[in-house]
Amino acid sequence: MRSRTAIQLKVPEVCRPNATREGQVNETVQEYIEGIYRLQEEVGRVATNEVAQYMGVSPASASIMLKKLAELGLVEHTPYRGILLTEEGKNLAQQVLRIHRLTERLLTDIIGLPWNDVHDFACKLEHYIAPEIADKIAAALNYPSTCPHGNPIDPTVDDGSWRLSDAEAGMELLVIKITDERREFLEYVEQLQLVPGAQVEVMNRTPFDGLIQINVDGTQHTIGPEVARYVWVKEAK
Repeated sequence: MRSRTAIQLKVPEVCRPNATREGQVNETVQEYIEGIYRLQEEVGRVATNEVAQYMGVSPASASIMLKKLAELGLVEHTPYRGILLTEEGKNLAQQVLRIHRLTERLLTDIIGLPWNDVHDFACKLEHYIAPEIADKIAAALNYPSTCPHGNPIDPTVDDGSWRLSDAEAGMELLVIKITDERREFLEYVEQLQLVPGAQVEVMNRTPFDGLIQINVDGTQHTIGPEVARYVWVKEAK
């Protein structure tokens, strides 16, 4: 009887979770860089506590990771002045975001998932899709310009939109994108029909608490600034 030969096959290092060709820019690094990029678009320089809150970790854990990111040359961390991505960090974040948004498109357009489910799945898949594969996905999808939530596939594109929270009474607007991609937020704005492509009329806004009364397809709603700031619009033509 032949003895069983020990199996020598191993998963290639580049295919293992948290591994990349560079060996240091792993899944966690990519998640932090993407998160800082999103926060930076909201507030400019980012505080350690804001990074910790966004990532769902303690400030101490965030501080350790930010130190590593600085050592990798991906962020500039100035005490009491906040965190900014370096040019290298920004390029990495934009690459990850492009893959993320293409993956969301793949999941909605080909797999058939609803738009409020795809963000979480894309967060898991984006780290395993190489840029050259992302190019193939873009071609297969006929080069979509936005993700299902209206955000540009190419994060460097300025679509000219602005926050609904900055709108004035009497404006007639077109919803361009939603930048809060949490499932519960997307479900809420979908209930209001406040989705990309929707036409919105600003009926009134209160001067102190920022409440905005809007008309969406003949139905009136009142929303707060914490919702309106993540709905981006343009004036309807």
